[in-house]
Amino acid sequence: MRLFGIGDTHLPSTRNKDMHRFGWNEHPLPLQRAWDERVAPEDVVIVAGDISWATRAHEVMDDLAWLDARPGRKVLVRGNHDYWWGDSASKLRKLLEPFRTLEGFLHNNAVVMGPWVIAGSRLWTAPEAPPMPGGEMGDEAADTGYVERETRRLTASMEDAKKKEAASATPLVRVVAVHFPPVYANEKATAFSEPIEAFQPKVCVYGHLHAGGIAAGFTGERGGVRYVLASCDAAGFAPMLLDEV
Repeated sequence: MRLFGIGDTHLPSTRNKDMHRFGWNEHPLPLQRAWDERVAPEDVVIVAGDISWATRAHEVMDDLAWLDARPGRKVLVRGNHDYWWGDSASKLRKLLEPFRTLEGFLHNNAVVMGPWVIAGSRLWTAPEAPPMPGGEMGDEAADTGYVERETRRLTASMEDAKKKEAASATPLVRVVAVHFPPVYANEKATAFSEPIEAFQPKVCVYGHLHAGGIAAGFTGERGGVRYVLASCDAAGFAPMLLDEV
């Protein structure tokens, strides 16, 4: 069984918002081909936010069906463009109910998938972030209130992961999945990197960064955690292998 990550699928929704102006030609067909070739039905795929351009629940159904049709069992993370997500876990659960392979989502909780316990939250731009390219897919401005709220949500999710570990009959491998970078290439500690590194997951996957912003994200090992940037263009429009058992 393998664990993959892919972020920023930016599926078109019923609004038919394409990605051509960003140079993502024929998107999502290249991603679909790579996903279908690499991922097996028993594998787990973390979709690390900015899933769809939908703004309302009824606009996202075709995109959820597209994800459901791809191989693997999926865990969803909210991105800053996922306005369709809403604020109720019960409503989100009901929305995902028809889609058999969309098995989990992170909403102040953790999810156990096979040998992995996955925790995380959307996060936000940290004050330590370097200047980013602007534009529709550029970075969101740092906001102290958002950072504090997302830190609480991240902590709640990791605490739930610990409870699920305690209840598990077998050891679980810790994974963190977020949308915004928890740490940047300047390696300055953030309100997010410190609790993540204290939690000691095997890997932390994130997305959000595109084009000229990709270099701003930290990748590699830091504080005992392997950080992986898996936004679609950073990943070469293919799910990235995070772990294997």
